[in-house]
Amino acid sequence: MEKYASDQHLIRDYENPKLPLEKRVPSLARRFSCLSRADGLTPWAAETFYAWVTAQAKSSSEWHAGHFILNLWGEGPWGPFDAIAAVSKWSDPDRTLFAAWARSWR
Repeated sequence: MEKYASDQHLIRDYENPKLPLEKRVPSLARRFSCLSRADGLTPWAAETFYAWVTAQAKSSSEWHAGHFILNLWGEGPWGPFDAIAAVSKWSDPDRTLFAAWARSWR
């Protein structure tokens, strides 16, 4: 389910603007290596994920990735996302994922 055909190439669910946020946001979140243990991703439950981020996130990379995902989801009690701080804490693969998201998200 993570890939579909479009314009003769395959892209991931998070890149598909035809899918609802309920599919796109967790698809992206699952690709962050620092969120691999997060609760609330499958099935997507923003409140559960938020609780995990605030109570269980063990590193600043998890906290920043969690806030990024929650801000994509929409407004809530999680506060703003700071991209500069996040990029400085993420691993190279997570920074690459963020850059790919930035190029593709519509």
